[in-house]
Amino acid sequence: MTALTSSIPSFDHDEFIQSHPVATLLIDRGGVVLFVNAAAEQLCNTGRSAMVGRRIHDVIALDRGYRQRMNDPATAALFAHRAEIAVGGRRTIVVDMQMVPYGTAGHRILALIPSDSEAELMGGAIGRSGRAAGAAAAMLAHEVKNPLAGIKGAAQLLARQVDAGGERFTTLICAEVDRIATLIDQMEHISRGGPLACSAINLYPPIHQAMETARARQFPGVRFTEDFDPSLPLVLGNHDAMVQILLNLVTNACEALAGRDDGVVRIATAYRHGLSIDNGDGRGRIALPIELSVSDNGPGVPMDMRGDLFAPFVTTKRDGRGLGLALVAKLARDMGGTVQHVRDGDWTRFRVHLPAAGRKGTP
Repeated sequence: MTALTSSIPSFDHDEFIQSHPVATLLIDRGGVVLFVNAAAEQLCNTGRSAMVGRRIHDVIALDRGYRQRMNDPATAALFAHRAEIAVGGRRTIVVDMQMVPYGTAGHRILALIPSDSEAELMGGAIGRSGRAAGAAAAMLAHEVKNPLAGIKGAAQLLARQVDAGGERFTTLICAEVDRIATLIDQMEHISRGGPLACSAINLYPPIHQAMETARARQFPGVRFTEDFDPSLPLVLGNHDAMVQILLNLVTNACEALAGRDDGVVRIATAYRHGLSIDNGDGRGRIALPIELSVSDNGPGVPMDMRGDLFAPFVTTKRDGRGLGLALVAKLARDMGGTVQHVRDGDWTRFRVHLPAAGRKGTP
């Protein structure tokens, strides 16, 4: 549907709305979205540019009764407890929904407050399936690594006794053993519990290190661009974890652009006021103002996979193992942060949000 940009007035939104931790949307008398805050982007799993200018029922799938009342200019206020809405194209969530008048032009503010279970999901807390997969990974690693070492050792001994024709088979055995060992190492990372050792770090050295590694892999037809916030404070994080997160996200973006000669991968940093989560650890809501994003102009993630994108063994690649994004989510979570995927127009974006340490970093 074409964005209804002609009806959108010039709007200087209040800092209060932008920084509010509750998902908040400003809509006009006709139900057109004029503004969304960062919390609404996160809840709806959709970028601001894909929401502003569209009717509210094109952004959030609502019950017919709610839809009619929101489209009615005479309806200034509305409240619904535990209403089911669909966001991000298809994901259904349960929210408390409240709409109140705003200003004198007939504008209205719509606030969406997720239920406890939904808030836990948006906060990046690991689900039951993730914990089960982690326990299975730890057990599998323990049971498989020892015999793998024996298999590789036997293959290396055989390689000394066979002719050139047989040596290629022992080489294949060793290569496959190494591949399986790498897979198990990744699974162990996902299954490992507890927070990472974090300190105040400049975000830009791990970014530059990861980008140098990515460029050395020489992805044909892919151009890298950067958009860094020079005033970004230090992040409370772990250098090695940040390198791994960015390398995984950039590699995925480049592989999504395979076969194209106009591919663009964009790495950006930003400071987002008001973004926070509740990790369910009793500390209340934690501010996550530091944003690192990796975007690409590829085809995007299929709709039927978006809900499980960060679960282990979910992949769109023919030869993929489905552990890269699961590891990204695990590392972000272990640093007290979160990661989200959004489809924003022609761009696929992965956003990592982390706590700030206070002092300023240097790009």
